[in-house]
Amino acid sequence: MKIFVGQKPDRKHIQALYRCKHPENEALLDLFRAKLDEVKTSLVVAEDMTRIHRLQGRAEALTDFLEAVEKSPEILARLGN
Repeated sequence: MKIFVGQKPDRKHIQALYRCKHPENEALLDLFRAKLDEVKTSLVVAEDMTRIHRLQGRAEALTDFLEAVEKSPEILARLGN
């Protein structure tokens, strides 16, 4: 979550992440999950270290986003809504 939340989370950013959990945005989350699966599959077969490092960066960003969305209700509660 360090990419999207950080040490001092901004309420409006956390609220935006929280809104991603609404059913109308499920397709967006599905897209991010699908892309993460594609990146993981590419990592398994990648042989070039430069490509591996790039894929690892993508995987980290996608994972961080999905984790931030999942934990956004908890973070909002800590911020006091």
